[in-house]
Amino acid sequence: MNLPTIIGSLLVFSLFFAILGRGIFNRKRGKSGCSCGCSGCPSQGLCHPKRQ
Repeated sequence: MNLPTIIGSLLVFSLFFAILGRGIFNRKRGKSGCSCGCSGCPSQGLCHPKRQ
């Protein structure tokens, strides 16, 4: 493998892990990933489960 291929691969993997990490961070803070509002969403229970 040559250096440009390695650098390109590292950039792609770092971008992937940054997006994945941000999604996990937002999920822990209770934010939704779709940004379309939850009032009519059929999956509202998955994003915001009711706490007992």
